[in-house]
Amino acid sequence: MDTFLATIRPRLESEPDTQVIIVTGNESADLDSVVSALTTSFFLSHSNAHPGSIVLPFINIPRIDLALRSDIEFILDSNHINRTLLFFRDDLSVLERLAAKNQLSLFLVDHNEVMDSMSSLSHAKVVGVIDHHVDEGLYKDTANPRRIEPVGSCSSLVTDQFLKAQMENEMEQNGDMTPSWVQQVTRLLLGPILIDTLNLKPERHKVKPLDLAMANFIFPYTGWESMEDLYRRIENARSDTSRLSYYDLLRKDYKEWTVQHYETKEDVKVGISSVIGLMGQYVKRDSKEVMEKAIDEWAKTRTMDLAMVLLSGDLGEGHGGYQRQVIVLPVTSKVSGFTGRLEGIPELQLERTSIIDTEGFVKHGGRAYLQHNTTCSRKQIWPWVEKIITLPLGANL
Repeated sequence: MDTFLATIRPRLESEPDTQVIIVTGNESADLDSVVSALTTSFFLSHSNAHPGSIVLPFINIPRIDLALRSDIEFILDSNHINRTLLFFRDDLSVLERLAAKNQLSLFLVDHNEVMDSMSSLSHAKVVGVIDHHVDEGLYKDTANPRRIEPVGSCSSLVTDQFLKAQMENEMEQNGDMTPSWVQQVTRLLLGPILIDTLNLKPERHKVKPLDLAMANFIFPYTGWESMEDLYRRIENARSDTSRLSYYDLLRKDYKEWTVQHYETKEDVKVGISSVIGLMGQYVKRDSKEVMEKAIDEWAKTRTMDLAMVLLSGDLGEGHGGYQRQVIVLPVTSKVSGFTGRLEGIPELQLERTSIIDTEGFVKHGGRAYLQHNTTCSRKQIWPWVEKIITLPLGANL
């Protein structure tokens, strides 16, 4: 992998007229997005689908923000990936110049619509999509492959789409010898599959048959002692928030959307942060006031109309088990009435809680909830949020 990554910048300099394909995950830049981008770009660079093109993985956050993602740093370090070879949002100007010369194409992984943060490249041709979110119905005439399936992890789709074929191709050429790159790539892919499916546990309602099949297929090549051990090591790295302020936690795993209000036709900007750990933990560590100030400041920094924080944590057997919580802060009057409609969605099983309530938080419309349906993550919640804003009262959500 490092050999492949090390060739990219020199080729960009020495081959200024060559076509470039950016493989990019979504703007949350979580473990699944980053690994999907890294491995897909590696596979594309070794395939005949785009001969001669320069393929580069793009991580859609500022380089400095990688320090917020301790699980990704753990996976990169344990697989000897040199992070200085990676491309981040800091490199966007280089890519914009390529786009201006019509030398740039996009390959989307872990999302299937070019996001606002990549709007300067939105006119570039989308030549591929591998994703597990709701299908937005785009790029059907340009993307090949265009594979969008509701599995637990995008990395499972990447494994199924590329790994087996690439291994078989190289083993056929080299007398059935397992290629040298296989261990590193399979070690990368297994991590997000385990994390996104909550360790392949069927009772968590995240794992799909393809996730289980791909995890079992790649595990023997990884050299890890056990899947359980790897899951725990990543979770320990991921859940270690001790060195991060609450404001940094809101930045760590964040996505935003802009949609049109059903009545006013105004644009409404919604930001949703996913945070590891539960409200009580951070009230004890930081205080209610610090948490609320951080949410308010982050919302204003991102010019949101609606801010949401989705929290999750495992308290262990006998202590409540795996739990999810939701914080909602309407920032502008564009989203008045939102919380009432959100509470009315029976699938979420929301229960009002006062864990973080202060007079100021409630006065400004803030609400906090226990989410008893723990199967619903941001991926499932966002479509309901979108419908509340874009569909009129009385519409079927």
